[in-house]
Amino acid sequence: MVRYLMKLAEVSDRVTYEIIAYSHEKRPIVTLTITSPENRARLAEIKAAHLALSDPSSGQKITDGMPVVSWLNYGVHGAEVSSTDAAMPTAYYLAAAQGAAIDKILDNSVILLTASFNPDGSSRQSAWNWMQGAEVPVTDPRSTIHNTFWPGGRTNHYWFDLNRQWLLVQHPGPKGWVAKFHDWKPNMLADFHEMGSNSSYYFHPGAPDRVFPIIPPKSMELLNKVVNGPRAFMDKEKRLYYSEESYDNFYIGKGSTYPHMFGTIGILLEQARTNGLMETAYGILSFRDNIRTHYRNSIALLDSAVDMKGELLAYRQEFAGNTKGLIKQDKNRAYVFSVPGDKAKAYHMIDMMNRHQIRVNRITKDLTIDGKVFRAENSFIVETDQAQYRMVKALFIKLTEFENDTFYDVSAWTLPLAFGVEYAAVTKKSYDLGAVVENSFPTEAAPDKAESGYVFSWTNYYAPRALYRLLDAGINARVATKPFKIMTKSGLRDMGHGSIVVPVGWQGGEGVDKVHDLMATIAAEDGIQVHALNSIHTPMKGMDLGSPNHAEIKKPKILLLMDEGISSSDAGEVWHLLDFRMKIPVVLLAKRNLARTDLGDYSHLVLVNSDRGASNHGDLDEKLTNKISSWVRAGGTLVAHRNGAKWAGEKLLKLSTGLDPKKPKDKNGQISEDPERHNYGDKADIEALNVIGGAIMAGDLDFTHPIGYGYQSRDIATHRNTLIAFTPPENPYATVVKIPDVPLLAGYASKENQDKLKGKASVIAERMGRGAVILFSDNPSFRAYFYGTQKMFLNSLFFSKVFSKPRGK
Repeated sequence: MVRYLMKLAEVSDRVTYEIIAYSHEKRPIVTLTITSPENRARLAEIKAAHLALSDPSSGQKITDGMPVVSWLNYGVHGAEVSSTDAAMPTAYYLAAAQGAAIDKILDNSVILLTASFNPDGSSRQSAWNWMQGAEVPVTDPRSTIHNTFWPGGRTNHYWFDLNRQWLLVQHPGPKGWVAKFHDWKPNMLADFHEMGSNSSYYFHPGAPDRVFPIIPPKSMELLNKVVNGPRAFMDKEKRLYYSEESYDNFYIGKGSTYPHMFGTIGILLEQARTNGLMETAYGILSFRDNIRTHYRNSIALLDSAVDMKGELLAYRQEFAGNTKGLIKQDKNRAYVFSVPGDKAKAYHMIDMMNRHQIRVNRITKDLTIDGKVFRAENSFIVETDQAQYRMVKALFIKLTEFENDTFYDVSAWTLPLAFGVEYAAVTKKSYDLGAVVENSFPTEAAPDKAESGYVFSWTNYYAPRALYRLLDAGINARVATKPFKIMTKSGLRDMGHGSIVVPVGWQGGEGVDKVHDLMATIAAEDGIQVHALNSIHTPMKGMDLGSPNHAEIKKPKILLLMDEGISSSDAGEVWHLLDFRMKIPVVLLAKRNLARTDLGDYSHLVLVNSDRGASNHGDLDEKLTNKISSWVRAGGTLVAHRNGAKWAGEKLLKLSTGLDPKKPKDKNGQISEDPERHNYGDKADIEALNVIGGAIMAGDLDFTHPIGYGYQSRDIATHRNTLIAFTPPENPYATVVKIPDVPLLAGYASKENQDKLKGKASVIAERMGRGAVILFSDNPSFRAYFYGTQKMFLNSLFFSKVFSKPRGK
C-alpha cells in the first residue's frame, strides 16, 4: 500500500507524498496531499490564508478562490480492513480521474488522505487474513477468517486503541497526526471504520443528547448537512443506514469528535465488518462491496464539502471569532498547577497541552488560591485568554452532571487529576505572568564523585527507571522507609519516604567509577537530581547510610499474563509503561501456558482485567489457584488490577468484594422481598444507574506505605469504570487507598454507586507467607496518560517486600 501511494505521487501532478510519523514498529504513516496542479503550485500561499481564518486579528477575507480543506483518514483500527483498502481506490480516483466532477473537487479542495493511521495493527490483521484465507470463500461466521486472534489487528503494537489517543497523544502515531491536523486545521475530517457484522451502515451525527457541551451547536448543524452526500448515495442504491443513535460526540479524544473542538467538522462512518464473504442478519456481506461503499462515501463527502465550501470556511472564521466572547463571559482567568519534586511529570503534562497548541506560562511570584500556595519555582499557569480556549476548558473543568447518563466512552479526562497535581482556577489577574514555557525534557548536572554514597528522591516520575538501571547493573541500592536529612552543597535537604540510597562501599567489587557513571546517566537521561554524600553519617539522629530503615531492594523479574482470557488493552498498558517508558523488561506469558510455567523463576506475576471470554478469570481453576497461592507464600508477589484484583482478593485473601446493594422498600418504607418491576422502555436509563462512565474518583492515600512512596499528598485521583472495591481487611495497615464518603471528582457515577463505594478500599497490599498480594481495583495506568497513579503500580514491583505484617500476625 505504501509503495502504491508513493507511486501515485511520482506519476500524478496532483499528489504530494509525506510521512507524518512512524509507528512503534517503525512503519511509516503516510499522508497524501491532493489538489489541482494549479493549487499545488501555490500550496504554501493557500495554507497561510487558510490558517489566517483562525486568527481574528489577521483581517483575512474569504474569497471564491480559497479551497476547502478536507481530510480523509482510514485504518486507525487495523482490523477494520475495508477502511484501509478503500483508501487506495479513493487515492487513485483523486490522482487519475478526468472530467467535470473531479475538476470541481480538485479546483475547490485541498485533500489530505491518510490510508492507515495504524500500520502495525493493519499488518497484523493482513497476516491473519492471508493465513486463514481459502481458495473457496467460507461464509460461515464461525470460520477463523471471521474471528481474529488475540489481540487482533484493532490495536497498535502495545495493544492501545489509537482512536482514543487524539486527546492523549501518548504514542508516536497520534503525535504525528495531531501535529498534521494543526498544520492545516481542515474544515472537514472523515474517519472510516467498521462495526459488528450484523449491522447496517452508520454515519454521524450521533446521539443528539450526548455531545460534549463545549462543542458549538453550529458544529452539529453543519455535520448533519455535510453527510447529505453519503445519504444521497445510500438512498440511490437503496442501502440501509442509520444515525443519531449508538455513537456520540462526547469523548473529545476520538478522531470524529476531537476536530469539533477546533472548528473542524468531524464525521464517523461505520460499516458492517467482513473479511471476505460472510453470512449476516442482512444476507451475504461482501468485502469487495464494503470497499466500494467506503470509497463512494469518501467521494460523496468531498463533494459535499465543496458544495458547502462557503459555509465551512465561514464557520472556521466564526469559530475563532466567537472565542473572544466566550473568554469574556468566563469568570476564570486562568488555571494554575504545581508539580513539586517532579520536573519530568511537569514536562509530560505541558507537552500534552502544547500538542493541542495550548500556551503554558510560568509565574514569577508565589500565588495563593483558597489557602493553597503555588510556589513560583514549580508552578505553571494556563490562561483562558488564548486561541485554544475551548480545549483549555475541556482539560481543566470537572463535569459531574450530564444531559444523558449513557456514554459510548469515558465521561471524564480532567488533566491535572490524571497527572495527580495540585491545581486551582484563578478568577482574577492576581498572578505575575512569566515567560512562555519552552518545554524540553529536564536534565540535571552530574553529581560530584561521592566518598560515601549517593541519594535521590523517589518523587520523580522516572525514579523507577533509574532504580532499575542500578539493579540491572548489579548495584546495591536501598530504599528509605523513613524520612531523613542529608547535607548537600546547597544546604540541608529533606529526603522523604522511598528515597533511594546507594552506598559506595559494599558493591560486590564494582568500582566507584562505575557507580558514579551510572549516577551521571540517571541525572542526564532520567532528569533526576542525584546528591553525593561524603560521610556515612547524616545530620540527624538515626538514619545514617547503614541504618536498618534503609531496606533491601531486589531486581524484579516480571511475568505479565496475556493472550486469550486477558484484556489486551489492560495488559498493553502495563507492557507499554514498563517496556517503553521505564525500560524494564517484562516477560509476556500466554495465560494458557501458566499451568506449565515454573513461577519460581519470577519475582512478580501481573494479572490484569479478564476479557469477555473469561469473565472474572473463571478459567483460573482450583489447581491454578493453588499454584499461584503456593508461589506467593514462597516469596512471590502477585499484582492484580480490576477484576484480576477481584479474583485475587476473593480467592487468595478471602476479602469481600460484594457491594451489598440495598433491597427496595415499599411505599411504607418497609423492605420488600419481591423483585422490582420496570418498564422495558426504561431499561437503558435504569441500567445507566449501574454504570460508572469512566469517572475520576478521589482516594485517601497512605503515602507512608511503601506502595505510596513518592507521593506527597494523601489526596489521590484514580480512574474508575467498575464497581470493584474491597471491604477493608482486618490488617489496619493493608489499605493503601481508601475511598472517601464523597468520591466523585469528575465524570458520571450515580449517587447509588457512590454510596456503595464510599469507605471501601481501592488499593490493598497484604503479606501472604513470604510473598505479597497487591490489589488495584482500578487501572493505575489507564490509556498511558494517568501519570498520577502509575507510581503506585511501579512501587508494587520494587517495594513489595518492604512492608511487613502487623506484629503477632
